[in-house]
Amino acid sequence: MDRIYLYIHDFRSSGVVRNALSYARRLASEHPTTLIAGYGDGFFRAEAERGPFSLAILSEQQRRSPRRAAIPRLRRWLRTQPAGVLMSMGVHGHPTVFPAVQGLAHVRRIYRFSNEVAGAIKGEGPLRQLWLKLLLRDAARVVLVGRAMAGHQIFKGALADGKAASIPNGVDRARSQALARAAAPHPWLESDVPVVIAVGRLRPQKNFELLVKAVALARADQRMRLIILGTGSPDERARLEQLAADFSDDFLLAGETANVFAWVSRAKVFALPSLWEGSALALLEAMAVGTPVIASRLAGDAADVLGEGRYGLLCDAHNVLEWRDALLRQLSERRVPPGDRADDYAIARTTDLYAKVVFDALSAPPSSVERVRWRLRGRGGRDSCTP
Repeated sequence: MDRIYLYIHDFRSSGVVRNALSYARRLASEHPTTLIAGYGDGFFRAEAERGPFSLAILSEQQRRSPRRAAIPRLRRWLRTQPAGVLMSMGVHGHPTVFPAVQGLAHVRRIYRFSNEVAGAIKGEGPLRQLWLKLLLRDAARVVLVGRAMAGHQIFKGALADGKAASIPNGVDRARSQALARAAAPHPWLESDVPVVIAVGRLRPQKNFELLVKAVALARADQRMRLIILGTGSPDERARLEQLAADFSDDFLLAGETANVFAWVSRAKVFALPSLWEGSALALLEAMAVGTPVIASRLAGDAADVLGEGRYGLLCDAHNVLEWRDALLRQLSERRVPPGDRADDYAIARTTDLYAKVVFDALSAPPSSVERVRWRLRGRGGRDSCTP
């Protein structure tokens, strides 16, 4: 019997991994499914090991050039497996999956495009654009995460011919609220000083610099604390800590967590200041536990999710004064709560849409570039490439 394969780079605490686990569980309920991880490190490995899907870990430790190093491992593993469909879940997986599958006619490909691609389309250069086009040609099916992604010209043809499907992120509200009842993970979340929280990797896309500046300004009117959940380079951590030097006693870079809901549910405000996104899972997770939110209008489909301001505040991603005012409002009696809006993005609906895409791909014709042979330098005949 044909199998379904989902590929993730590792088990880091990210929306890609949390989504992969949800989709793998749903697909495994109907069809033999294997979750493949390039590497075994990360918070969500223990959850993945509980299944009910099969699990394949290609390597335990990441060293230099981890995505490149995973290519021959993935290729060797796939050669021994039954025919099926392989869905690459996110940007960290595509540079491994694409070269690894070239010439493997028994494996159909689905590429999932999300926030990183949105940023690339905004101007990361012609080579990046070419890379996206190669992935589109190679795919049996394509998933665009959220409406914002579907609006980009590069995907117009794939949407028109049915090759691409636009699917927003989803959230399990009941599970989110159950996880939120875990013990408070930090004393600040049980104090009288309100906490503003943000979630995401420490990188320029997330625009945390603006949030730090807005909190600093808002503190002139009301004391508040800022927590950012996520990892990043030492340089980016140091830069954000320097920006928050004037309120360092009320600023925390908390790193990764296996239970974001225990943090976000106890915060008074969730902030999403991103310069671009696809469909922000962290936004839905905050709404699922009832935390008032503020989002950038550039954060993918945040404006749609928030009903143009009916379920949370929307701000200019570059206007720090607007963010200051929004923070103070969401900490006041005039706050705009999310209500039941998260129910419109129920995970059951999302996983059903993914299942349809995957099952359609099981019967898709061969890719237009399936027989193209790519070689890694020095591999002496291995079929592979890097973007």
